[in-house]
Amino acid sequence: MPKPPIEDLETFLRRQDAQDLVAVLLELANDHEAVQARLARMQLADRPDKLAAGFKKTLAGWRRSRKFYGYREAGEFGRMLDGWLDQVARELLPKDPPAALSLFEAFIDADAAWFERADDSDGVIGDAVRAACRHWLEAAARCETPRDVWPERLLKLYEADEYGARDALLRRADLLLDEPAQRALVARLDAQLAQTLETSPGGTSLPMEVFRISGALSLLSESLRDPDVMVRASLRYSPNPNPVQRQSFARAYLDADRPADALTWLQDPWGHLDDSRQDLLADALERLGRFEESSPIRQRMFERTPSDFRLQRWLEHLPDGARAAAVAHARQLALGHDDLTAAATLLLHLGDPAAAEDRLVAEPERIDGDDYGRLAPLAKALRDDDCPRGETVVYRALLKGILERAHARAYGHAARYWARLGEIAGSGASLSPLPSHEEFEAGIRARHGRKTAFWAQVNGKHRDRRENRGAAADSEGAA
Repeated sequence: MPKPPIEDLETFLRRQDAQDLVAVLLELANDHEAVQARLARMQLADRPDKLAAGFKKTLAGWRRSRKFYGYREAGEFGRMLDGWLDQVARELLPKDPPAALSLFEAFIDADAAWFERADDSDGVIGDAVRAACRHWLEAAARCETPRDVWPERLLKLYEADEYGARDALLRRADLLLDEPAQRALVARLDAQLAQTLETSPGGTSLPMEVFRISGALSLLSESLRDPDVMVRASLRYSPNPNPVQRQSFARAYLDADRPADALTWLQDPWGHLDDSRQDLLADALERLGRFEESSPIRQRMFERTPSDFRLQRWLEHLPDGARAAAVAHARQLALGHDDLTAAATLLLHLGDPAAAEDRLVAEPERIDGDDYGRLAPLAKALRDDDCPRGETVVYRALLKGILERAHARAYGHAARYWARLGEIAGSGASLSPLPSHEEFEAGIRARHGRKTAFWAQVNGKHRDRRENRGAAADSEGAA
């Protein structure tokens, strides 16, 4: 008899008795401050003024605080800020949009406090400020303020940005302003740009104001989905755009599904960025249905850097009759390609695991064990295709790479590679002509025998200590 399907949590909760749920919530509130605070805010659902006051008090407390969040703590700080923003949006905005707008604006105005109190190497604080900008736009759109007030207020808030995190105010201006209002902002900024250029002194350097205005116009072009706004602004001060500018123009036109306009900027070589130009050129031609022109470009790109991704892009629009020859050509390239990792990955993609394994086994010392991003998925693919010798080459390279670098934080991964190598050897699979597993192990022990943290991982001591701590904690809880 088949088992009944497992119901989702919401369905399960809706079937429960209300008194039972009340008891569970009270229990959670006693044990968890966050649950208690959420229930307290629920009690203020009909008092948005009190609810807003509570949010404002929390914000003021954060602004007064002098605690600094280092690199490892910044993520927690960013999540705390995001959580507050989400709470205001979920609980206050539907009840009192102006009050929510005021809180979002206060949060944005306080961005200096957030940035100066945290190591934002991972960008979590910047992401929180960008989220606040989107919330501000959505809250403003729900207010009854006259529509002609918003462009000036929006621009003022954006122009006070000193940390480069308020870009969402213009990039998502469409959340608040209709197209005519956005076009009016564009015209205003265009006029400012023209005046700034006209009054700027001659010479090779331009005033920073030029780039500030041009940046604002570029953001509005994204909101309007009109690359012409960005291109026109850039050409005002840079009539002969460099490759980086041309690349941004072409990508913007392709994002707007205007491939014919993108072609204008894809004709001349871009120097060190020419691979990007060729990729964008092929993309534009394909969107225009000009496959007879794009296919040779895709072929050249694949031949220059063979990979399964570039091969797929080449084959995608080839006529059916030409694909077999292209695949055969790709296989020959892979068999002679100098990058063994790329070659093996491509041969697996072409359905030739034996050839992939042979290439790895022939020159295992040439595998770069530091290349985790490509080697880890290659090892998995080799295992799926039952290539134990190839898998052994890859895991040995990864293991040696970690140990040679004494990368202690990766010793857990290295211990898993060690265990998998033991599994392969224990399966009875032939590793010839590779050194035996016993020889490999002996070499690792001789060279890295003093790396006690690694051997502790191999012997399970780290895991045992964690399990013992967990058991101790369980015993204390039971007591």
